[in-house]
Amino acid sequence: MTELEFSADNATPVLPITAMCIIADKNKAPRGFVPITKCQDDQAEADLWRDGFFTINRQVRYICTSTEIPDSNIKTPVQVITNLIIVRESDPIPHGYVAIDYTADSREKSLRKKYVCIRTEPRDRVVDAIGEIIILGKTKKVPRNYTSAGDIDSLLICYKVIPIPQTYGIQTSNSTSNLETKQTAGGLYPGLPNLSNSIPANLDVTGASGSTAFTMKNVGTPRVKAIDGIDFKVNPMFVRTDSNNGSSKLPDLTQFDHLEQNHFDDKYNYSFATEHAVLS
Repeated sequence: MTELEFSADNATPVLPITAMCIIADKNKAPRGFVPITKCQDDQAEADLWRDGFFTINRQVRYICTSTEIPDSNIKTPVQVITNLIIVRESDPIPHGYVAIDYTADSREKSLRKKYVCIRTEPRDRVVDAIGEIIILGKTKKVPRNYTSAGDIDSLLICYKVIPIPQTYGIQTSNSTSNLETKQTAGGLYPGLPNLSNSIPANLDVTGASGSTAFTMKNVGTPRVKAIDGIDFKVNPMFVRTDSNNGSSKLPDLTQFDHLEQNHFDDKYNYSFATEHAVLS
């Protein structure tokens, strides 16, 4: 079997992808986003939901990508997508990734049983990033120069990593004359300041309000333990103070003086497994 090749019309892209979302209507892509509506190999519909054609109220889902970057007046770093992976809904989101769990246009569940997860990094910290995402319908072999992110409803999602142009996203005093910094959208959420280090709750990716927002999960914030914020104090009844004349209500342990150490360990051993699990 010959390796899958693409024509010159699908040449290596020049700009990295800066943002990505999923929509429920291919005609309602957010400003600055381009939907992937066709499979690369057989030109079939690149619908990630795949309801039957005779299903009442048939739903569809399409991936959208953007290569636009923030205006030069915005001083937040340009973010580029450096990795993409498909995970099952029951699996944890990988550390440092965000999961697109709602559609950008209708705020519905993005996919069935799976999540599209992306990893973004500041442009000035990386030299390459994802420049193209394709969807394959029939071919299950990953094309040359592409990497498999996983499959969704029998569709194989692949991406190509490209070198980032040296001047891309680098703000200079003359950046307004640079074509690459004249774009008006970008970051993880186009049209908004970069929010890659916070957990968005109700983001509007089209500039409007209401149901056009989408949320994302697990953006790599510091891990919070179950005991964070809880003060540990000794119960006052066990603390010796002047008011109780130096006495306390601690139990008398002299009754255990005659016990051998081994016997004591066997009878009163406690593993603290639960406590260790909470702290881990």
